[in-house]
Amino acid sequence: MENGLSYRNEDDRCYGVTGMAVGILVFNGEDMLSSVCLDAEPHSMIEMEDMFYFNGNPGLSAKSAWNRIKANFDLSVAMLISNMMCRSMVLDHETIAPDKRKIVHDIVAEEGKETCGLDDDEINKIFDKEYTILFRVFNHQGVHSVVHDFADTLKRRRRMSRLEILEQLRALSLL
Repeated sequence: MENGLSYRNEDDRCYGVTGMAVGILVFNGEDMLSSVCLDAEPHSMIEMEDMFYFNGNPGLSAKSAWNRIKANFDLSVAMLISNMMCRSMVLDHETIAPDKRKIVHDIVAEEGKETCGLDDDEINKIFDKEYTILFRVFNHQGVHSVVHDFADTLKRRRRMSRLEILEQLRALSLL
């Protein structure tokens, strides 16, 4: 990640990937998840199903296509926020620095305008909603335990399939 969000070391990468996996589950995007690979390039550590990269289809109505693109954007926002929160709140035991929050918000704003044609109010609404939900998730001590276990497993295995991820994170549904 650029703009001050680069990974510091392998543990930081591991918790970033873990955060993204948690964010995907929290926002019901597990059907889009394919696998995770700790050894991949930072932008490729989370592998998504082809439908996640959907950018239109002449056979679909414009409204259906836009809804799919927007849903994928919403999931991307969740992954970005979750990555930052997991690293800060779970790994480092720190609150989110305002400058990091702003960096993430700016990335979300740029992508929302470019990908979905959203205006600032729509972007702020999405960002604030997801940020609030994910803050509650990553502030929960039970989640910390699940995250630490997942990160340890990922660090050992290096790669996990969708089913392995869902199995490792199923404890989240009990919290």
